[in-house]
Amino acid sequence: MHLPPHPVWYWLILASPFVIWLTLWIVARNLKVSLKPLMPWLTAVWILVGVPFFVYGMAEGHRVLRLVSSTGFWTCFLLSSWIRRREMFETLRSPNAKWYSRSKSAEFSIPASSLRILVQNIDSVAPWYEEKLGLRKLAQTPPSESNAAVFRFKPDGRSVILTTRSGSQTGKTPILFTKKIDRIKKVLVERGVEAGPVEQDRQGIHYFQIHDPEGNAIEVVEEPR
Repeated sequence: MHLPPHPVWYWLILASPFVIWLTLWIVARNLKVSLKPLMPWLTAVWILVGVPFFVYGMAEGHRVLRLVSSTGFWTCFLLSSWIRRREMFETLRSPNAKWYSRSKSAEFSIPASSLRILVQNIDSVAPWYEEKLGLRKLAQTPPSESNAAVFRFKPDGRSVILTTRSGSQTGKTPILFTKKIDRIKKVLVERGVEAGPVEQDRQGIHYFQIHDPEGNAIEVVEEPR
């Protein structure tokens, strides 16, 4: 395979997005530095290079300008999306990471669009949901969720909402689905969670119960096959 002849600066420009991303990833991961302060700068550069990108993007000539503007435009756009997703949670890494090796991970899914759990004190009970279930708290709570804290298992997942306000969606026993109920129970017990016996309902579905520090029951149900 022979690459077309181009000057060194051409390949440096093409490689710059990956180099910048890799540098930011190393800094954020090793130094635990928040990348949020970069967002206004990325937005400013994105707007600045966006003008020549759209003006000369499809025009003939201006090859260098088109290359620089397009590279800068997409670099800022993709970096902004990556940082926004990375900074979605309060913590940069999964809580209590020693539990989250491949052999000790616990994967849950939420059957509803969101799961609302009524608690008395969010601050005192939230660490249990983070450390035992592996949830992560969103850095920003939506304005509509006053007196509440929103958690997710993954950025694009459904929300678990701890709230101090009762409503039509609270009062019911919350349900978490899992694919391997015996394995999940073993993992939770290793994390110090008191889990009830695995039972079977009339439809032949297996489940067991756990309780948070305030005594709220949570059903862990095996997904129907």
